[in-house]
Order: sequence, then structure tokens, then C-alpha cells
Amino acid sequence: MPTVHDLILQHPTNIISNTGYQTASEKHWARVYHPISNIICHTRVHRGRTYADFERALLPLYDDDTIRLNHEAVPPNNRHWRLETEADCENWFNTEIVNVVLAAWFSNPAMTQSSHTKPLTDQNISENIDITFSIKIDNRRLPIAIGEIKRNLLDPDAWREGRAAELSHQRKLSQELRGLLL
Repeated sequence: MPTVHDLILQHPTNIISNTGYQTASEKHWARVYHPISNIICHTRVHRGRTYADFERALLPLYDDDTIRLNHEAVPPNNRHWRLETEADCENWFNTEIVNVVLAAWFSNPAMTQSSHTKPLTDQNISENIDITFSIKIDNRRLPIAIGEIKRNLLDPDAWREGRAAELSHQRKLSQELRGLLL
């Protein structure tokens, strides 16, 4: 049986039909935040292929990571995807990515996924976050990662080249991301 490590290194194999529809980022509450302008990108494109340098972007693996990566895991079922709505994209992400990764976080510590919930903060925030991953320490939920689902909104070249704040739709996205994190 494959391990979590095997499946994480494998690109999702199911067939995707992407309609190309785009989500706008029009969250008025986010306009008070400065756009993200200091971008450190760990990907590059060479001859039409994208290469990600996770080794420099992430912390090194620790002993507990090795244990987690060696857990047995089950690949997603074979199927076809049509990405038309944000819900379609969220379903794809949960099935193809989250199910594989969370197999490593079943224990030591256990990670929990919540969808469409308030941020895990002491502040009273009216907005919901699409996806929150958290662990429980001393009876308190601590966020590990958050996710905001958008359709075809991210302009990889603009972010890679440090121009995200120059393009209106990318600037609005960066303000929303910053607002969700602060």
C-alpha cells in the first residue's frame, strides 16, 4: 500500500475540465489592509514547466514528520472533475489534496479541518474562512493553515515577478489574504 509520502509526491491524476470562469475578490472589509508587496517566490518556470522549491520555502523535516509521511494512505478514487463553481474547486481540493495530506495528520497531533467557519481568534470577525486546518493544544484550537477558494483568480506570473500589487484583481486578492491572516 502507498504511503502518504508516495501520494504527496504524485501529482493528482484525475481528469479535470476547467471552464475558465473566474472569481472576483470584492471583499470590502479587506480594503483597509495593505496589499502584499514583499513577495518571496519559491517557484520558477523553465521551458513551460513549473518547478517548486519546497525545500527552501518550508522548514526541514523533523522526526515526527518522517513518522507521519510513512503512514499508509489511499489514493483518491478515479473520476472526472468539472471545475465550474467555487464549490466544485473546493470539492476537488478536499478530495485530491486534503484527503491525502490529512492521512499524515491523523495523530501526533491530530489535525482537524473546518469549512466555512469564523477565524480561530479572540477577535470578533464577521467573515468566514473557506477552510481552516487546526490542532488542539491545551484545550485550545490553534490554526495551522487557512484556505480561501477562488476560481482562476491567481495570476502566477504576476506573483512570481513581484507585480501582484500592480494589478487591481491581484492587489484585492492580496489584501483579502492579508486580512484573513491578521
